Amino acid sequence: MMHEEQQLFMAEMADVKPLKSAESHFFVKAPQDEAAQKARREAADIDERLLALSVDTVNLKRVKGDEIVSFAREGVQEAVLKTLRLGRYEAKTRFDFRGLSLSEARKTLLELIDGALFRGERNLLLVCGKGLGNKPFEAVMKSALTTWLSQLEVVRAFHSATREEGGSGALYVMLIKSEAEKIHSRETNRRGARR
Repeated sequence: MMHEEQQLFMAEMADVKPLKSAESHFFVKAPQDEAAQKARREAADIDERLLALSVDTVNLKRVKGDEIVSFAREGVQEAVLKTLRLGRYEAKTRFDFRGLSLSEARKTLLELIDGALFRGERNLLLVCGKGLGNKPFEAVMKSALTTWLSQLEVVRAFHSATREEGGSGALYVMLIKSEAEKIHSRETNRRGARR
């Protein structure tokens, strides 16, 4: 019986040719797998950035509640910083950090920046308050935000807001240009040079 089965099998397989061995194998991923992987990468990225921004008050550069603060990375033109200082850039993203813990504020800051960059926005208005009665020292939230903002590469500059929008208790923040904005600026400048 075994011999007959083997002969039958061999007869059925007579015209079958073996596949050529290939070095590479192709696997198709389900879209859900890619989305899950992207979500895990983004979560890991946020976790890494959170760890880089300390919530330990010992590591914060202390500023006074009524102090006017200003920061600009190398390459930010003085005219751009002046326009930022005067509040002439539209800030669609605005958020009040008063009442948040430093851990909540740090996470919220990264989410606000990521959201603004995703939408192609370059400017934010962040209300930190003056924190005149804060413990362990004055202006804890303001000190935290200015320390963190100066550590984030996507932040080009920040300055205390105008009196109408919070004065020394609020910050105008300018982010980097998106790739689309950089291309648009180059094209605009190139067209202007031809005229």
